[in-house]
Amino acid sequence: MIITIGRQHGSNGHAVAQALADRLGIPCYSKEIVDRTARDSNLFGMDEGFRLNMQIASAQFDTIRTLAEEGDAVFVGRCADYVLRSRSDLVRVFVMADMPYRVHAMMERKNLSEDQAKKLVREVDKDRASYYRYYTDQSWGDNEYYDLCLNVARVGTEGAVDTILSYLEAIKKEKME
Repeated sequence: MIITIGRQHGSNGHAVAQALADRLGIPCYSKEIVDRTARDSNLFGMDEGFRLNMQIASAQFDTIRTLAEEGDAVFVGRCADYVLRSRSDLVRVFVMADMPYRVHAMMERKNLSEDQAKKLVREVDKDRASYYRYYTDQSWGDNEYYDLCLNVARVGTEGAVDTILSYLEAIKKEKME
């Protein structure tokens, strides 16, 4: 089973993804995608910025496909939900939280003022939405593109993991019937 986690900045989506992977005993890929792409590709030495960005994204998407072929995994961000959309074993999750929760999380995590944290949350979300739209022609965070959307501010990290696990069990049960 392949699970993708899209997330708003400050929603603790990465923590949800890692805890889920730990409970399932499967790998969680986030920045590891970038590291493996850099190791396995020959993208360095390119001079044209726009062309390089396109090649980096394409190489990352290839890495995501390769890692998914290696076995069950949780993927965080990087358009993995879109890249792997044709897989029948794909479960796409979007983790969100209300703004006060996310601002508070960033204030604590990065030792920022409230204004700095709010600005950071908005900038990162804007960048993620722009990146996602550019490479997928879809709206980032639009529930149409996810199987499950969770508000971590309401259920907490462990509650989110429990909810995802329940959802996975329901899928397995439905397939068996």
